[in-house]
This record gives sequence, C-alpha cells and structure tokens, in this order.
Amino acid sequence: MHYRERPPLPELADFIERIWTLEGHAAPGDGPQPVMPDGRPELVLHFGTPFKLVSAAGHEARQSSILFVGQLRSRLLLRPDGPIAIVGIRFHPHGAAALLRVPQHELAGAPIGLDTLHPGLRRALAAIEPGSGALDAAARDAQRVLAAWLDRDRIDRRVSHAVALLAGTRGRLPIDRVATSSGLTRRHLERRFLDQVGLTPKRFARVMRFQHALRLLDQPDAASGGAHAAAECGFADQAHFARDFRELAGCPPSQHLLRKAELTGFFIAASV
Repeated sequence: MHYRERPPLPELADFIERIWTLEGHAAPGDGPQPVMPDGRPELVLHFGTPFKLVSAAGHEARQSSILFVGQLRSRLLLRPDGPIAIVGIRFHPHGAAALLRVPQHELAGAPIGLDTLHPGLRRALAAIEPGSGALDAAARDAQRVLAAWLDRDRIDRRVSHAVALLAGTRGRLPIDRVATSSGLTRRHLERRFLDQVGLTPKRFARVMRFQHALRLLDQPDAASGGAHAAAECGFADQAHFARDFRELAGCPPSQHLLRKAELTGFFIAASV
C-alpha cells in the first residue's frame, strides 16, 4: 500500500490537520490491522473497496463508502479487502464540530456512514468521480465541498486553545491549568470538550500520552520496552502505563512491536 499525506487547502487549515491518501491492493488472506486512537476525527472516502470492520468477536461488516470516524476510545480493527483507493480528511481534534452539529461525544467509537449523519453532504461528496490514479484531484474536490458546508462560528476558540495546550505538552499539563488558561472553569471546559472534541480533557490528555508512547516504542532502539516510555510520557509507574496502553491498544506494550501492522505504522508516523 502507498500512503501519502499533505496539508489542507489554506482556507481550511483552522479545521483540517492534514489530507491523506492510500492506494494499493489487499493481499489475499490479509488479516485485520489495528488503527489506534489519536485524538483526531476523520472523514474517509473509499473510491475502491471499503474495508471491513472487525468486531472483538471476529465478526466482519463492510463499511460505508463515505464515513465519519469520530474519537476512538480504543483500537479499531480493519481488514483491507480488494482494491484500495482512499481519501482521508483528518480534522484537528475540535475541527469536525464545524461540520457536524451533532455533539462530538455522540459520534465517538465505531465509524458511522455519512448518509445517516449528513445526507446532503454525503450526496455532494459522492458526486466526486476520480479517474484512475487521480486521488490528488479527488482530495482537492472533497475539500472544496467541505468548504461550502463548514460553519466557522461553531468552533469555540477557548476549546481550540485548550486542545493546543494539551497536544503541545503531549498530555502532561494539569487540566486545572488548561482550564484557567482557557478562561473556563474545569467543569465548563469538560462540557465544551465533549461537545466539540468528543472526549473529556482528561481522556484527550491520555490519548496524547499514548500516541507519544507509540512513537517511542516505534523507534529502533526501543528494546527497553515500556519502562522508558512510561517515564518519558509522565506515567506514575510502569503498571499505570501498561493499564492505559492495554486499554487503548488492545495489547501490552511488550507486544506492540511484534504486532504492529502496516496501517498502524502509517498512522503512527502521521500523528503529531
């Protein structure tokens, strides 16, 4: 599979973090691959065969061709199946609130077909017809469609400020300090975060620490396992780190490098 990413159109940079494309063909017998929580919702357009979503019990269901992926609470298992041609639009943690009026915490978890969330937008995106090898053009067309539907006034700048603080410190800034810096009480910040980001600030901070740990474990000299990652990411001890990691990744840190799959590698590398 060939993965590429690029910045969004300048007029969308306040809402969209990056655009990515994925092309290739699934090999026969490929097993499910994990995608980890990264704190960023996405809009995914399949121009090839949509992936299959694999449940914890091993049941598989074909995804919609155009879907919204809200905040993930734990790893997502996907199985590529057939030709792959995807345009992905990765929002800033709070960016999707400008597009969908549904509170973001109601969209957290499994991917949702856009037809059930926003039929008009789904029809507009479905009209995009990329030719062979034209995903770049499809990505530009998709962004132009989104530009017409985004409501810039939906974004609470206090929330975007809090997001920047937590992302910039990799989740290590105390939430009370984040709230004070944002001009909100802690409780008000939690309510606004659930509405616009889809997670509480505390949960979002955990995901930021987790993503930093993934990148540390992905380094060639990560033979020391979770001890260094636990200390570097600010966990109280290695046991605390292992519990958080298992909840979000579905495996202990010691197994991560052995189980890393192709999709996981793409999206860890893309994360900030």
